[in-house]
Amino acid sequence: MWKGRDDGNELIHQRLFKCLNSQSNNKLLGFCSSLGVERNHGRIGSELAPKIIRKNMTNFAVHDDFNFDDLGDIEGFDCLELGDDMLYNKCLEILHNQHYGVILGGGHETSLAPIKALLDYKKQVGVINFDAHFDVRKQNLHTSGNSFYKAYEYAKENNYHFSYLCLGASQLSNTKALFQTMKNMQADYILDHEFENSIKAIKEFLKQNEVIYLTIDMDVFSQSIAPAVSAPAVFGISLKEILQPLKVIFESKKVFLADICEFNPHFDIDNHTAKVAAYLAYLLLRKDVV
Repeated sequence: MWKGRDDGNELIHQRLFKCLNSQSNNKLLGFCSSLGVERNHGRIGSELAPKIIRKNMTNFAVHDDFNFDDLGDIEGFDCLELGDDMLYNKCLEILHNQHYGVILGGGHETSLAPIKALLDYKKQVGVINFDAHFDVRKQNLHTSGNSFYKAYEYAKENNYHFSYLCLGASQLSNTKALFQTMKNMQADYILDHEFENSIKAIKEFLKQNEVIYLTIDMDVFSQSIAPAVSAPAVFGISLKEILQPLKVIFESKKVFLADICEFNPHFDIDNHTAKVAAYLAYLLLRKDVV
């Protein structure tokens, strides 16, 4: 998977595929699932995303001594709960080794297991989610539409501290019931057409939380930027708009785990969405905006 253009061995020719280092503290992991999307009646296909995201990352030019380790993919399971268990255990291992992990989803079911691992590890988590959808549905089974409500319930059951901030949410994509659930959870949000207020909300959230889980759902973007997602939103933000908020989050040095979700290769156009997802995955892996 990690093969690319080789212009020479000197550092001035460095590309990401040459930055693999099994001793690196930066861990990359794929979660090949759209089982939660299927349960939530979305467009399946996101299980294909991790490998395609990697393929579009491989030739990125690297201008410093950055390195990372690829732990491969969690795949081949036909029961989401089994996949969740495998992802939970791998994330807990990353945390216990005091490493940093980025997960390539997968549908947004991807987020639940890492958040639970982080809750068990630190007893507190503040989740920042860039997403058109709140994903706080009250459903019995785990789906792509309820990871953050399931995490909230898990925290309550174990007397952990859980906070949630959703940025870029669409009023058209979330029912009044979901807005009420957010209120009941004491969760905060910034709507897509008010996204310029995100920085202020992030800074306040960071003051209140020492441990951050960061997740980017590709459907937070305009369809013109990221057409290939499981559940397209009508409005969406631009790629440029997300960069400064990410920079503020990274500069806090509070992010322990992160993921990128809901890229669905079945619906891509000339790799438009794949390239955006790869770029964002690289930023998450570096914890820096370049």
